[in-house]
Amino acid sequence: MRSNERIKVLIAHADPLMAAGLESTLGRMRDFEIALGGRVPVADVVIADFDTGLRLIAAASALSRRVMILTHSDSEAKICHALEQGARGYLLFGCTLQDLAAGLRSIYMGGIALGPVVASRIADRMKQQALTRREGDILRHMMLGMSNKAIASKLTLAVGTVKTHVKSVLEKLDATSRTQAVSIAQRRGILREDDENPVRSLRPLAHLGLQPPPSALINNTAADIRRI
Repeated sequence: MRSNERIKVLIAHADPLMAAGLESTLGRMRDFEIALGGRVPVADVVIADFDTGLRLIAAASALSRRVMILTHSDSEAKICHALEQGARGYLLFGCTLQDLAAGLRSIYMGGIALGPVVASRIADRMKQQALTRREGDILRHMMLGMSNKAIASKLTLAVGTVKTHVKSVLEKLDATSRTQAVSIAQRRGILREDDENPVRSLRPLAHLGLQPPPSALINNTAADIRRI
């Protein structure tokens, strides 16, 4: 990036206060040229909320290739879904201006931008062991607050067998309690209250072929990520 080159940033965030804040803040920085969504200009990078970002990506337009999602949601399932769909960045509300600016520059240069918490969520997903179908069944009944005895009766299993599966679920989710296991499963998208089948695909993100550049916002908490 040349020193006198300005990055055209399209602000397409659905939150009007967030959009106004981004316009005001980034507009004061010399290396950014800001535009709002209604003008639909040609832009180098787009800052959008989760839903708007995914719509732009799905439209497969010139804008879809450099979308940064800025959101409050640190759900592992949402993060991975956004990246799998083609988002080039995912930052959370509360990130610093320096992180935001560095992320925009990284995306402009063809890289990616991930906040520390986001990178940590991806690292968790890549290390995650898949649950078996039976473990998924057990986990769903755990979500309903059922005891081992009640689960055994419901699934026609021995109580000892249920205990073994519960132990395996806790180990695979790195949880210390049944409540924590359910919480982790819901955050990761493995388990939702409206799901009939709680076991979800744990497709790795390596198929994206994205190599984090030196300026990507990945800190030491996710140092084990080699490819995203």
